[in-house]
Amino acid sequence: MRLKESWKHRASGLGLTQTKMAEELGITQGAVSQYLNGRIPMNYRTLKTFCLALGVEDTDIRSDLPEQQFNTPSTPSNEYVEVMALPQAVGLAAGPLAEGYAQAHAMKFRKSVLRQKGILTRPLAMFYARGHSMEPTISDGDSVLLDTSDTDAVDGDIYLVRWPEGENQTYGVRRAMTLEGEVFFTSDNRHADSHWLKPRRMLTKGKAITVLGRVHWIGGWR
Repeated sequence: MRLKESWKHRASGLGLTQTKMAEELGITQGAVSQYLNGRIPMNYRTLKTFCLALGVEDTDIRSDLPEQQFNTPSTPSNEYVEVMALPQAVGLAAGPLAEGYAQAHAMKFRKSVLRQKGILTRPLAMFYARGHSMEPTISDGDSVLLDTSDTDAVDGDIYLVRWPEGENQTYGVRRAMTLEGEVFFTSDNRHADSHWLKPRRMLTKGKAITVLGRVHWIGGWR
């Protein structure tokens, strides 16, 4: 009943459908419906997947699963900031990407660290990198922390940017370069993307590059 109530009040606003939830869980839409109607008991993985998608704590739905007894945080949650992630992977190579930035997953960052970096009160977002054009700095699958209010390109820093590619708007992560007062963007691994063999001017008529935020943190397995 708690899961069904959370779904009723939150799913639509988050752009969630039973079909999308089924894809996330790797099951059928009919099985999602049965979970929501209490006909199938949830295991811990299913519970966590639903709760991450809905943006609620798993204990808001149920707290009697064995795994939950071993997942009590040792540090109070108010010492952390939860940063929501964009549902799409952001391309490190060329290709169109939808702008449906509905909340999907989240990561927690210690407030003291964000305060030290001067970004505690900034509008932060997470995304997952896709492709190879920023290797070795950013690898395919890395999680990336973004400050969406920092849009003034500084030489050497890395940004999430958008540019026109044919009739589409393409998103990618690129490094800023300042040459003789002009801002350019380049990829760290230019040979992985034929569109970026040379740096591109930020302000080019009809093909201007828009800065969407500065990259502050990159995390992933090596």
